[in-house]
Amino acid sequence: MWRAWGIFLLALSPQDLGSRVSAPDHEFAFRPPSGWIRHVGAGPTLVRYTQPGELNVPAEFLITHLFTSNPTMMDSFKIQAKENLKEKYPGAKILEEKDLTLAGKRAFRVTFQFNDKLISKTVVHRSNIEFFLFDAIFPSETGEKLRPLVESSLATFEIVPMPLSTEEKASDTRTTALIRNAKIDPALLGERWYSVLLSNGKKVGRMRFKMTESEGLYSFDTEVRNDFGDGNTDTTVVKGSFSPDGRVQKVDTEETKVNPKQKWTFRASAVNQGGQVKVSREINGVKEERSFSVEDGVLLTDIAECLRTVLVGAGKGNYLLKTLSPYSEDWGVEVIDVGGAETLEIDGRSRECILVQAYVGRRKNMTYYYAPDRSILRVGGPKDLFSIRLTTKEEAEK
Repeated sequence: MWRAWGIFLLALSPQDLGSRVSAPDHEFAFRPPSGWIRHVGAGPTLVRYTQPGELNVPAEFLITHLFTSNPTMMDSFKIQAKENLKEKYPGAKILEEKDLTLAGKRAFRVTFQFNDKLISKTVVHRSNIEFFLFDAIFPSETGEKLRPLVESSLATFEIVPMPLSTEEKASDTRTTALIRNAKIDPALLGERWYSVLLSNGKKVGRMRFKMTESEGLYSFDTEVRNDFGDGNTDTTVVKGSFSPDGRVQKVDTEETKVNPKQKWTFRASAVNQGGQVKVSREINGVKEERSFSVEDGVLLTDIAECLRTVLVGAGKGNYLLKTLSPYSEDWGVEVIDVGGAETLEIDGRSRECILVQAYVGRRKNMTYYYAPDRSILRVGGPKDLFSIRLTTKEEAEK
């Protein structure tokens, strides 16, 4: 049967697929089935294609781009996917489970029968924190015919990293030069405390940050403890060190999330020595090690947080940081817009500050308020679900 299926896939004509389409903001491209109707998606689902024609129940093909705050290795994802399938599709009959390689990345597909539908779910594991999900839903009577067409379409899937624009290249060059030649103001060294609040003003946690300088290196440690009630807690501890020019970087991070049903523990140790990166990870007891190269100027994410003050001190303008999560092998872009000094209403009172907008991955907007001395007053805008606010140790520990 499977040999015949492979022959069917090979027999599909290129005309069965449409023209190559791309989504530059989400860094992928592929060829959808020819003539299928495109619909704009909602939420993380980017797009939905439906089978053309006057059909009572047309086949559907959905594409989702997902980022997760819970790092997940592919083997763990496969286990979770099958557990979720049992919960969401009770009584489903699994027809096939298959490991794949798509766009040079590990992928996994599960195909199953549920009531009068044939459903195929494919995940492409770009990193432990980023996935592409593809859902194909067919009426049972047409599933066997249409499934090879959709799989042929998926075989054309490409990951296409967005290149830096001319303006971004200029910002990158300027930012790298600043970091290479700047030092952190000694006034910013020492310990600071923050409270973590919800948008309704309820305090749910605290954060302690400390930075020191010794023997030509900066060292820092951060501890965040949140308690959301009803047994839901989240604790993160990060320790790291880096040279003033960013060429030597080391970070150790551990996060524990607990709810009444589950506990997740994520650990990672990363070293970036002149563009050569070594990472050890442990996610819920599963370990992996990776070694790879990155281009000049890439900063581990927690170190980028420390060096952002250098950009604030450089004055109003646009900057660009290239950042790398210890749970990924692909670095990303953070575009930073530093404003001029102004007086703004912050946490109920007027304060002189510098407003900074950071666009993580060019999409996710983060708002920072810096004091004139470049210390952080607040992270999070008025409409954000969470905010981190400078406070005293006594207030933070209440």
